[in-house]
Amino acid sequence: MAPPLTVRNLTATTITLKSLERFEDPNTKQSKATAFPSALKNAQTVAPSAPELGLHVQSFKRQDVDVELAPFESYTLRLEAPEKPNPKTISSLSSTTLRLTIEDEENERFRIDTNPAYTQKGSRTFTPLTPNPSTSYTALYHPTTPTAHLTIHTHHLPNYARWMQGLPDTLPLSAISIPGTHNSHTHYRALPSVRCQVVDVRTQLDNGIRFLDIRVQPASATDTSKRDLYLVHGAFPISLTGTKYLDPVLNACYAFLEANPSETILVSLKREGVGSATDAHLAAILQKHYFLPNAEKWYAGAAIPYLHSARGKLVLVRRYEVAASPELETETEPETEPDTPTAPGLDASAWPHNATHALHGPFCIQDFCEIMHPAAIPDKLLHANAHLARAASATHFVPGVNTDVTNPIPPGPLYLNFLSGSNFFNVGTWPEKIARVVNRGVEQWMCAGHHLGVPVGDPQAPGHASVDGVDGVRGVGGGDGAAGVVVMDMVGEGGSWDLVRLVVGMNMGVLEKVGRGV
Repeated sequence: MAPPLTVRNLTATTITLKSLERFEDPNTKQSKATAFPSALKNAQTVAPSAPELGLHVQSFKRQDVDVELAPFESYTLRLEAPEKPNPKTISSLSSTTLRLTIEDEENERFRIDTNPAYTQKGSRTFTPLTPNPSTSYTALYHPTTPTAHLTIHTHHLPNYARWMQGLPDTLPLSAISIPGTHNSHTHYRALPSVRCQVVDVRTQLDNGIRFLDIRVQPASATDTSKRDLYLVHGAFPISLTGTKYLDPVLNACYAFLEANPSETILVSLKREGVGSATDAHLAAILQKHYFLPNAEKWYAGAAIPYLHSARGKLVLVRRYEVAASPELETETEPETEPDTPTAPGLDASAWPHNATHALHGPFCIQDFCEIMHPAAIPDKLLHANAHLARAASATHFVPGVNTDVTNPIPPGPLYLNFLSGSNFFNVGTWPEKIARVVNRGVEQWMCAGHHLGVPVGDPQAPGHASVDGVDGVRGVGGGDGAAGVVVMDMVGEGGSWDLVRLVVGMNMGVLEKVGRGV
């Protein structure tokens, strides 16, 4: 028996698996660095064309199938391996290739070649078999154990600088799957124990990030007339080339929203550093110098906003103490939500430190951050994936869909899921080392098991699940399938934005619900 391959549909349309072909392709130069044969780069035909295959048909097997996969569904493919041709006759054959042909709702067909036995992640665009197709698809391969996974994604997507443009105004922010960054401002040349990002804030926003985590310290601990707030990470400066300040970060956000008014950015502000300033002092500086002069650019209400109230604005997530304004102590309806910066913002001032799962105000939080030694990194992955499962199981109330327009049920909590953690004093637990394991593990889980009714595996151990006896289509689980706010380190490293794209793609669940009107 050849290695099985689980195929999952992570597009917003129904995909039908039409045929499987397994063959030893002598024209394919397979590399251990990827699961996709290099011959795909110049693939034009729909069947093996090498002369050796024509002479040795025992190396080729074809199976017609008709497996329909709705969004989120998956199916495990099993196909007997072709008989090995005589090595004396064919000496150039490489590893077995699986060719998969799919068809979408427009009756357009595409194919891709892969090898389930290979051990490295890879991505590749499907080859269209229909002339001038209306869309395109990408395959993302993960060599999870014991069954490899290939997920199908829509490749022809809108600009990620404007991915919120197609979302309904009536969605509460808590219903939206939002990619974010931890210590978003720490991309400068710095100590490796301090640096959490590799690209600047504007590049993050242009590639889909919509939650920013910013840590500041007032330059003056006593004089609120001085506006300067310098950027920090814990007790450390974030750059070896001089002090960096908050103003350029916010200006980048303002410029981005001016160019992309359909978007919103959640901005978490927290006081850190070794100065003697208090939270009250920080609050006064922010109010006087940042919020009031830019009132039209901020949503600082105390309730989770609906998207129509937040478009074109920064949404304040307040991680510092401040007395609440009296006018914000009463509940408001979506149409009359306060959006002036005199409000204290979404209150995140006292969520439990190092929480694996906690409810605090408008948030449901996973922020297990004290990873003291490398052996604890798998624990971090367990908590992150368990929180993804919680977010996926939540059902969100959308006015006009499953709650009243005039008197809607208030939005549920915003699921905040930090994939970050560190121990400054242990090189094995610096941000880059943790991100390398956790980001990859979360990506695998989102492809292999997120929002499946019959899980591919325990969400606390993605990629280590049995597939025995479950070859049928796996349906979706309960809830909307959202991912919540997924806050990452090292996004865009090596030019890869796969995890960010996956989080954005998880909005198809709530969009499908809105489309059905139920």
